[in-house]
Amino acid sequence: MSTSVKQTDGDYARGHEIFQSFVRGDAEAGLMSDVFASEKEMMDALWTSAARNHAPAWTLIADAHVARVQPVGAFYGVDADPSRAWPEAVRHVVDADNPDLECALRAWYQASLLGDREATMHFAKISRHSSVENQRIAKSALESLTDPTPAELYRLGLVHNWLGDMEASAKVHIAAAERGDADAQFELYIYFLQGVGVEADAVKAKVWLERAAAANHPRALFNMGARYASGEEGEPDKQKAAEWYERAAKHGSARAAATLGVMILTREIDGTREQCIAWLDQADEGGYASWQALDYAGVDDPREENRGEEEEDAESEDEEEEGDAES
Repeated sequence: MSTSVKQTDGDYARGHEIFQSFVRGDAEAGLMSDVFASEKEMMDALWTSAARNHAPAWTLIADAHVARVQPVGAFYGVDADPSRAWPEAVRHVVDADNPDLECALRAWYQASLLGDREATMHFAKISRHSSVENQRIAKSALESLTDPTPAELYRLGLVHNWLGDMEASAKVHIAAAERGDADAQFELYIYFLQGVGVEADAVKAKVWLERAAAANHPRALFNMGARYASGEEGEPDKQKAAEWYERAAKHGSARAAATLGVMILTREIDGTREQCIAWLDQADEGGYASWQALDYAGVDDPREENRGEEEEDAESEDEEEEGDAES
């Protein structure tokens, strides 16, 4: 291994080490003697490595900037530095509204140009929050990939959607779905159901939904449950719906967990108060505000009763302690 490669690896390794310490929360815990100096050391090391066309360094530079928009662990990112000299090939990637996002996109795009396909996917995903021009760059980058994977085809289908070319989006989603991508299969359920980029066809929509559900796609599993709950599969069958919702919740659908909690409260299915609370807690932890489902169903949150009882117990304990003190 040449000296330059060793040095490149060393710079990247040092930058990566400091990055991980930020993510762990070392700065917040007071384990860094000088946070700003550590941040500068990290970025200097990464930029030194990146200058030698080390793609992983570019992706970590992107992560450091995008953390300003979406924190990574306990790390809240670095500010855009106008003194950094970007490669000519990425200077046309511009986001006038968000300099941190611009830096992240430029760094991922540079890594993409160096052959990092994961960086291409990151660039395309985040371009959703940027300009149409950057989405067009993402489309070109994805289209240039040789022998694209199902996931890459799915991402390309999304970019076509954002750009308003629904027929192209549907075509690429079909290619991804036929090769087993569950996300694309679920998208096609929606496309055929609503006639997006294709002629509406309820039969084809259901076929794609069932294929996505067979792959345990959370949203597909939830929608299968909804079909049984609403009667789209014949007579409404709440128990069958609940079975699908349980599968959906198991595979990450917070909305399905909230639905199960509500179904227990409304006596649509059997279940204990404790089971109900467990489902509602799971929904909240998964990012779905369970109060919305409770409010829509017009039922009270059983956890509020617990809080009331706890407050009464606490008040009783306080009164007893005061009585003991007086005596």
